[in-house]
Amino acid sequence: MINLKRMAAVALLLATSLGSGAADDPQGPGAWEKFKAYTHQQKNEAVAEGKKLMAATDKKIAELSKQAKASTGEVKAEHEKNMAELQAKKKEAQAQLDKLGKATGNAWDATKEGFSNAGKELHTAYEKAVASAKK
Repeated sequence: MINLKRMAAVALLLATSLGSGAADDPQGPGAWEKFKAYTHQQKNEAVAEGKKLMAATDKKIAELSKQAKASTGEVKAEHEKNMAELQAKKKEAQAQLDKLGKATGNAWDATKEGFSNAGKELHTAYEKAVASAKK
């Protein structure tokens, strides 16, 4: 129980220290960065947290996709391009999460780094798609 409280405090601190909106966006870059703090002994917690983060991101992507279907012309073409990139980034993040669940102690650091980076790239692609949809 103490470990969970400590991890929550560290995650909150990380999100706050990353500044501009990180604390306001639970799927933002800070959310993905916190995976670097997990140890191999915390693998099950990290994977569970990763699954929650991916599920929340899936919901955001689905909502964005619904909004985009109403667009037309150039906006629609740009949005479809952004959504294709977003889906590719999502697929990569999911593959990295799958690797995280299978990672051994020797590969742990590289694997959690890979998931963190894939998640941040997914977030960047999502932000790009949102900005494009607002045009």
